[in-house]
Amino acid sequence: MKEAELIKEIPLASSDDGAITIATVNEPYGADSEPVVSLGIWLSKTSEEPDWKVHIPASNLDDVIAALQEAKKRV
Repeated sequence: MKEAELIKEIPLASSDDGAITIATVNEPYGADSEPVVSLGIWLSKTSEEPDWKVHIPASNLDDVIAALQEAKKRV
């Protein structure tokens, strides 16, 4: 997997030392694979890897963003 380019780190509301990270990864699964946005949840920023991670294919971003905006209205 190629190296991720960090876009933003957001403090995790439910944690003293946690974070949400948003990064882009080009060719994450080898040559010619579709870019992804990688979302990581870190319960502690001192960890080497996030506790949870999801890769969203670039072609799904608009639908995911719309769904997150809808979810925000409901909480």
